[in-house]
Amino acid sequence: MFPYLLLIRRFAACFTVLCCLGAPLSAEGLDSTQLTYVPDLPDEPLTVGVGIHIDQITGVDQKSENFGVVGTIRMEWTDPALAFEPGDDQLALKVLAPEDFVELAAAQNLIIPRIVVQNQQSKRWIHQAVVAIRSDGFVNYFEKSSVTLQAPYFNFLKYPFDTQTFYYEISSVYPVDYVRFVSLEQHSGLGDMLGEEEWRLSDARMLKTQISGLSGMQSDQLALEFKGSRHVTYYVIRVFLPMLVLITVSWTLFFLDEYGKRIEIAGANLLTFVAFNWAISTDLPRLGYVTFLDFVLQWMFVVTGGVIVTNVWLRRLKATGRADLAHTLDTYIIKWIYPLSYAAIVAFAVTRFLIDF
Repeated sequence: MFPYLLLIRRFAACFTVLCCLGAPLSAEGLDSTQLTYVPDLPDEPLTVGVGIHIDQITGVDQKSENFGVVGTIRMEWTDPALAFEPGDDQLALKVLAPEDFVELAAAQNLIIPRIVVQNQQSKRWIHQAVVAIRSDGFVNYFEKSSVTLQAPYFNFLKYPFDTQTFYYEISSVYPVDYVRFVSLEQHSGLGDMLGEEEWRLSDARMLKTQISGLSGMQSDQLALEFKGSRHVTYYVIRVFLPMLVLITVSWTLFFLDEYGKRIEIAGANLLTFVAFNWAISTDLPRLGYVTFLDFVLQWMFVVTGGVIVTNVWLRRLKATGRADLAHTLDTYIIKWIYPLSYAAIVAFAVTRFLIDF
């Protein structure tokens, strides 16, 4: 019986350690539900500086149109009611957990900023959160958290040469009559080691707007906007270069005298284009419009199908005793029709999808 008791005790000890290790992930920030008191109305709106800095991009899910980030949120403001006189042997700084700071503010019915991540799509896991108060009443809130954010503005029309816009949006719960946001540019932006290999991310800037808040009144919203473009080298090597090889192979078919072999090879190319189409379609949602790459692939599919039909027709002409006509048509196809068709398709695709007029 004693071995079972020993196992139970060890299991309980391990469970306690795991709970302690997981505690920082469940720490509450200033947007928690702990702020249940009714603060006094301020004489002047509380001006709060907000900074958003993204340290890591954990992933971009194009099909779900969202992306994961690990970042820091900073808020700074001054409230004379929080000023204090430090003792001779004390620091002129109080460092508190967010829940303790809320209790301190509640004891004086002070208004403090509360935020909502507007485009949040999953629970925001707060890894670290701390509030520092200087003796003059200056408050500095720091939070490091991870969250999945919605990206509803994706537009894949130029895929894979598209540039997408990402946002990290933070809104104030209180109306602008009580709390106003200003951006902390020095604490906002993108880190140097984002860990995202597919995208080149740049051009980060803070944007300020106003939205209709929970009270129905206008509230401030700050957003960190940044741009993302793809590493095109991947698509050149994995998609466009194989496509060019397949097009060249289809063209060289016309130099074979045996039409049966032409049809066999063109059929194999047709299946390859189908596989290409399916492989690429798994990267994007089921769009209601055609992308640049979709257009090129579909027309390659059509042209390859046309190559099969043409060779069957030429074979039929030869079989019915019109070999000279078949040879003449073959010459025109080799020299002009086939290469000019692809040149026209590519030129139209570039003009239609990639060039903004």
